[in-house]
Amino acid sequence: MIIEILKDKTIGQIQEEFSNTFPYLKLVFFSKPHKAYKGSPAKFIVDDGNMPLGELIKKHEGGHIYIEPEMPTWQVERLFESEFGLYVQVFRKSGNTWLVTSVTDDLTLEEQNVKGKNSQRHHFDLVDPLDYREQD
Repeated sequence: MIIEILKDKTIGQIQEEFSNTFPYLKLVFFSKPHKAYKGSPAKFIVDDGNMPLGELIKKHEGGHIYIEPEMPTWQVERLFESEFGLYVQVFRKSGNTWLVTSVTDDLTLEEQNVKGKNSQRHHFDLVDPLDYREQD
């Protein structure tokens, strides 16, 4: 998939494009970077889906990000950061909860998406809509 990054495009539009390809994954934007295999603190979440990317882009005016299902999760997150200065983390659906994938960042997007899909076969109590504990 190709995601076009434009300053007037909103966070919500990017999230929707990503989730259309990977329905059991979502991109969460942050105002600060995170270290490899670590989650970003919740206080840095940018949760305004209507926010234009121009308010977050640190590099360039815009461009494209090429994402393949075979790419490891960490690589996708680093692409956003290295190309545009955008800090994102991939979250995976687990029952009724979204988990940050920091512990499983070596898995491909396709593998993460399958794990999310398979988790729908099990019943989980709702803990928190965004749960930062990797539960693999």
